[in-house]
Amino acid sequence: MRFDLTEEELMVQKLARDFTVREVEPVVEQIEKTNQTPREMLKKFSEVGLLGITLPKEYGGSGASVLSDALVVEEVAKSGIGMEWLVSMNNSIGDTINHFASEDIKRKYLPPVCRGEQCLSILFTEPATGSDPKMITTTARLEGDHYVINGEKRFISWANWGGYGTLYAKDEEGKISCFVIEKNWEGYKTDPPYQKIGGHAQESVDVYFNDMKVPKENLVGEKGKGFEILLWWIAAEKIQQSAASLGIAEAALEESIKYAKDRLLRSGPMANLQGIQWTLAEMKTRIEAIRWLTYKCACLRDEQAPNWLTMAALCKTFAVPTAEEVTLLGLRLHSGYGYTTDFKIGRLHKAVLGGFGIATSIEVNKSIVGGSLIR
Repeated sequence: MRFDLTEEELMVQKLARDFTVREVEPVVEQIEKTNQTPREMLKKFSEVGLLGITLPKEYGGSGASVLSDALVVEEVAKSGIGMEWLVSMNNSIGDTINHFASEDIKRKYLPPVCRGEQCLSILFTEPATGSDPKMITTTARLEGDHYVINGEKRFISWANWGGYGTLYAKDEEGKISCFVIEKNWEGYKTDPPYQKIGGHAQESVDVYFNDMKVPKENLVGEKGKGFEILLWWIAAEKIQQSAASLGIAEAALEESIKYAKDRLLRSGPMANLQGIQWTLAEMKTRIEAIRWLTYKCACLRDEQAPNWLTMAALCKTFAVPTAEEVTLLGLRLHSGYGYTTDFKIGRLHKAVLGGFGIATSIEVNKSIVGGSLIR
């Protein structure tokens, strides 16, 4: 067990922090108003080496650790606009393709993603699925050398951007299979992005499949084994979600400290009050608990420890609600000013409270952890 970052991890962390300040923060206001992310942002992530963090160098990746990926997500999440999902989703879906797909699929689809030329999406959630993958109704019917896809997906991130996606659908036997698809294929259609109250950089759309044909060779893993692939990706994403929660909570503390120092009361800066210091201490304590649980979980996945999937569920179960508590403490510390758009704290609270993929499925994860304890 180690409690310090390697020289490489520190370098990646600084790279992501500098990128967020230089490239993300200046466009936050624009994204808040338009609910759209500048398309060139994906290329910018690639140019500084933040895409394909964990992918092998032969596909254009960096071959770095899962912990390095978590550090990137943590830093980008501090913007409070949801931009971390652009880098995290491309990295986690790319990692899934690398872990399960054929060599031909990896060589065809991963390099353009690492270069920031194509955007990855995961096409899993449907109107009736919630967090239960077994409720998928989208079908994949084998006809000759193609699978024919019909169905609907909901709240799919970046599905309206050009690129590829991992699609989960039920085959003729009612089992879930996974496919790599291209978003420009005939029979693929999206609605306009949802207008959300927070996390505006993460464009989420509904997707419709009408007899879309997928070549047989684009099947990922074995036919009917997509459920296991999906669970693997979900667990990997939980580490990223926890890292995002950590970054948002850290930013809330930074904003609260700054406000407390700048806000003058009759006796001087508000930060001099014992009650305010106690609030800041409470925020810091909870943040450190999120940090080390998240970092530990990332390290367990790096080591391919047999319990890393369960630990990922445990990590999210703690990190998400704790980050919500931290941002709420920061919001209360700002008093009425926190309700205005003049201060960042409100954006941070909305990001962790209502961000897609963050403040969801806590009960499901509790069931995963609890179930592991009684086996």
